[in-house]
Amino acid sequence: MINECRNGYFQFDSREDGLYLIVFPSQSGEGNVNIEDIMYYIDVKKISCDIVKVNEAVKKGRTAVTEIKVSDEKVHPYAEFGDYRISADCMSVEAVFYPPFIGADMLTEAEIEKDLEYHGIKTGVDKNVIQEFIGNRNYGRGYRVATGKLPRDGQDGYVEYKFNVNLKPRPKMNDDGTVDFHTLENINHVSVGDVVAVLHKEDHGDDGVDVLGRRVLPKKVKKVIFRHGRNLTISEDGLNLISQISGHVILDNDKVYVSNVLELVDVDNSTGDIDYDGDVNITGNILAGFTVKASGDISVNGIVEGATVIAGGSITFNRGIQGMNKAVIQAGGNIVSKFIESAESVYAGGNIEADSILHSKVTAKGTITASGRNGLIIGGEVKSIFKIEAKSIGNLMGTNTTVGVGVDPAAKRKVDELKNSLGKLGDNKIQLNQLLSALRKKQEIEGSLDEEKHELQTRTMRNLILLEQEINKEKKELEEIRAQLGEEKNACIKVYDAAYVGVKLVFGDQCLFIKKKYDYCQFIKEGADIKCTAL
Repeated sequence: MINECRNGYFQFDSREDGLYLIVFPSQSGEGNVNIEDIMYYIDVKKISCDIVKVNEAVKKGRTAVTEIKVSDEKVHPYAEFGDYRISADCMSVEAVFYPPFIGADMLTEAEIEKDLEYHGIKTGVDKNVIQEFIGNRNYGRGYRVATGKLPRDGQDGYVEYKFNVNLKPRPKMNDDGTVDFHTLENINHVSVGDVVAVLHKEDHGDDGVDVLGRRVLPKKVKKVIFRHGRNLTISEDGLNLISQISGHVILDNDKVYVSNVLELVDVDNSTGDIDYDGDVNITGNILAGFTVKASGDISVNGIVEGATVIAGGSITFNRGIQGMNKAVIQAGGNIVSKFIESAESVYAGGNIEADSILHSKVTAKGTITASGRNGLIIGGEVKSIFKIEAKSIGNLMGTNTTVGVGVDPAAKRKVDELKNSLGKLGDNKIQLNQLLSALRKKQEIEGSLDEEKHELQTRTMRNLILLEQEINKEKKELEEIRAQLGEEKNACIKVYDAAYVGVKLVFGDQCLFIKKKYDYCQFIKEGADIKCTAL
């Protein structure tokens, strides 16, 4: 009897008079011998015996040790052996051990390892499991004596976009329950240097190895790269996609585009107000009540109604402005429009050019020109620092029309204010320099300053820097206004057809009401008078 085995097991005993089968019941009541194990044993060892008697021994052996002669032949006694079963994927080996004939040899740990080597098992042998069998010797049970190393599957590479790739414009809900169709998040704004996408490289995973020592590859992963248009650059490490301009970013399929030109059809409830760092091109109209702001240029192919349009650069209105007495237009550069009508305010840091200017308040730092087929300025207030040109100013009905050139009197007052301010700032600067000079001299003589004097020195230096900045700012403003005042000397209003009764001419702080029609002439200022001269 094999003392270590607590499960049911069997043993053959080869005697002089034949072969005997001894069946031992389980000591725990579970795991009794089954006929399949004995049949496998008989088949592997090519033993001839009476199967009926074998089956009888198995049945009786469930409750008591049973010994039955199953063959008259004397059989060579076989040692303990194992049946080693390699899994289909070659990632594990299960061993089922069978008992020796009585008196035959039993397996050692080294012999089991040698058997595994004979079957081609090269890696993953579990000595602890082998030792567990050696210590308990449970037959007919499967022992996982070797396990391969599974590969670690990686993951596909992917691109993480740092902007909303699924823009769905939605109106803002106000606290009072009303809906604001002007505030819609429908543009992915981007600034120079912004990271618009991050590349997460593919993880190839780690190789595994099966029990036969063969390499097991992880699943294939997908490699990705940045796909992008112009105005984008990839960082040195290849992981960040960076915008080279300010504007907006979009994703078309899987390709990233950055542009500083925003293309729109209409500005209405579908877009809300626009505030864009770059140029804006609008192929349709800007409806009343909406606002378009751009740091660059703005171009509108359709009509501008009572809207607000503000550009850091120039503005072009191909069809014109129908202001409804609400339109506010402001450009840092030039404004070109088919017509300007009923605008509350139009201002250009450069020139303004239109076929006609009707009942609008229009101001330009440069020249205002009403040219083209009509060339009209009628109604409203039109002012330029340098020059105004038109075919006709006013009309036969005597519509009140104001046209003015030169610097506004308020600008002259501003010059006086700046001069006075700069004088005071200059005096303060002298006092601070004197105080600083005294403190430095004291430091040179005494070698150092006490805490109070040192703090005074630091405060004085800081105030001096701030004062210098303020002086430079006011000097720049004064130079700009003086340049405008200089232009006033050559300011003129040119009329290539007629200027009608009802027109008010303004040159700086001087004005003249036209009391008769003037044809093909120009108005200039001579001394304190406004005169009409031939072109």
